[in-house]
Order: sequence, then C-alpha cells, then structure tokens
Amino acid sequence: MNTKINSAKPVIKFDRNEFAGAFGDIGTDLPLLIGMIVAAGLNSASALIMFGVMQIFTALRYRMPMPVQPLKAMAAIVITQKLSGNILYGGGLAVGILMLLLTLTGLIDWIARIVPKVVIRGMQLGLGLQLATLSLKEYVQADSV
Repeated sequence: MNTKINSAKPVIKFDRNEFAGAFGDIGTDLPLLIGMIVAAGLNSASALIMFGVMQIFTALRYRMPMPVQPLKAMAAIVITQKLSGNILYGGGLAVGILMLLLTLTGLIDWIARIVPKVVIRGMQLGLGLQLATLSLKEYVQADSV
C-alpha cells in the first residue's frame, strides 16, 4: 500500500461551480469594500483594482480561489473605528509582511494547529457583533413618531 501523498499542485479549473462561487463572494466582499472606501476615504478605483489583483494572486499561489480573509477583519475594524486610509495602508502592509514571514518559516501551520477553532469563531463573532452594533446605532434610523 502506497501512503505517499501527492504534493503536486492541482490544476486550476474554472467551471460553473467556481463561477457561481465567485458571485457568492461578491455578496460579502463588495459591501465590505464599499464600507471601507467610504469610512476611510480610499480611492475607489485603487481599492477595487488591488482587491482584484490580490484575489488573482492568491488563486494562482494556492491553486484555488479563496477569499482574502484579512479583508473582513480589517473592514470591520476600519468601519467601526472610523480609521483613516493611512492607518489601513500601514495595517495592510504589516499584516502582509507578517503573513509572508509566517508562511515562509512554516509557523503558520504550527499556529493553525495550536489555536483552537473556538478562538477563531469567537473573534469572527466579535467582529460581526461590532459591525451590527455600529449599523444599529448609526445607520438604522429609529422611528420617532
């Protein structure tokens, strides 16, 4: 019995399932991008082009389309804290460098093994609640009849 794992990168495929998934991602990514553009005063063309380029880059690197997950966390922080574009750029650069170092050293796999999924889910829930609270306080107008 051969237990050797095939480590070759899979061939990139683009079928109807991938096409449908791309439109599913637009439903979550586009509102976050628009919120960040408005909240931080970003140049909309630059933000959208860079997001698209990074989507293509990650798909080519990992041989699968994948959402740019740090976008969701950064968007929640930028929108709820009303951070400026300069802070967003610096934060993006810092996160990018950190992720590159973690990936190149293999530490990202170690972190994935030791951090319980409940911690990740808790952070996702906290960011979601922060966005929901902000929207209820500032964007949903109360009927005062």
